[in-house]
Amino acid sequence: MRKLFYAMILVSLSQFGYGQAVNDQAVIPVSVTLNSILRLTVVSGGNIEFVVNTIDQYNVGINNGGTNTLYQTNFTVSSSQDFNVTLRAEDTELFGQDSSTTSMPLDNIGYDLTASATATGAATVNWNFPGAVAPLTAVAVPVVTGIVEHSAGSYTQNDFLIRWRLGTGEGTMNGLSLLEQSLTPDRYTTNVFLELVPK
Repeated sequence: MRKLFYAMILVSLSQFGYGQAVNDQAVIPVSVTLNSILRLTVVSGGNIEFVVNTIDQYNVGINNGGTNTLYQTNFTVSSSQDFNVTLRAEDTELFGQDSSTTSMPLDNIGYDLTASATATGAATVNWNFPGAVAPLTAVAVPVVTGIVEHSAGSYTQNDFLIRWRLGTGEGTMNGLSLLEQSLTPDRYTTNVFLELVPK
């Protein structure tokens, strides 16, 4: 009887031991990699050439109002984060190509910026632009200022137009006409840099 009693206790204990829940776990690492996308592309107008042929152009300049598409630069930005775009000239003056002693003040070149007609974003929501026609300078000037939480996006949203002028005296450009400045005939050049700056 005693053996039977011990056997029943052993069977009960073994059942109790096997009936306990077994805890186990597995580790699953999860990671997220965000690659930076910052791309500025000049779509058209990558070379602006003003040719002054008439006394009228010497007097009133070229592209007053900025509507002539020959003097417009279209560029787009694809960015994974909010951004600004700055613009500056490489030199402090436009230098003559025929003579090393001739130069033209940069502020004879002016520009303004707007969203391109093909942009899918609303300019008043996504970006701030300079308000008036500004003169070209060798100092980097913010020309597209992204508004927080709105400017990041694809090239279809961030599509911009620079409208260039020469000698029109608009905004804060040089107030003297090209004729009044009596500039030496030459081909004057400089490079202009557009820089995409993440916020």
